[in-house]
Amino acid sequence: MMKEQWEKISAKLNAMTVRERVMIFATIVTVLLTLLDMLLLEPLFVRQKALHSQLSQQQQMINEVQTRIGVLVQENSPDANSPQRNQLKRIRQELAEGNAFLKSNRERLVQPEKMAEHLRQLLNRNNRLQLVTLQTLPVTPLIEQPQVKGGEQVKAEAKVMLATMQEKQVYKHGVTFTLRGNYLDLLQYL
Repeated sequence: MMKEQWEKISAKLNAMTVRERVMIFATIVTVLLTLLDMLLLEPLFVRQKALHSQLSQQQQMINEVQTRIGVLVQENSPDANSPQRNQLKRIRQELAEGNAFLKSNRERLVQPEKMAEHLRQLLNRNNRLQLVTLQTLPVTPLIEQPQVKGGEQVKAEAKVMLATMQEKQVYKHGVTFTLRGNYLDLLQYL
């Protein structure tokens, strides 16, 4: 059956002129190429465009993330000449100088327990003024400790900071006293 149909088609083609055969062949080739384009190539081109668009979006996102990373790295990089670093260096130097001064002059300072007696002796040297009362106040830190508000992590960090502050804390040893005498004698004494 197939053979009979093939022979009919072959007989019709042989009866045609060369020009008609070329036109039929060109038409068949054109139809086949169009079908090939519509069924195979066009979906591939659509998919390629979608992938290219997705790739360009992802490349743009990568560039934005890299820009953000660069900004963050630049903001957090240790710049040796930054004003904050220079200020921190200056403050540390002043603190070291203060500590050295305290260590070198510690022997000349009056012990807190002996302060009231030294004051009493100093005030008794003046015969125009009379010491009525002398009270030693409770010891208090020179710099008050801040109250901590916040989460657990903030409180833990604050405890570490407060412990460090207490190691190097300077305390006030205050006294109150009352003197008896006239104003000019007190003014002259001071």
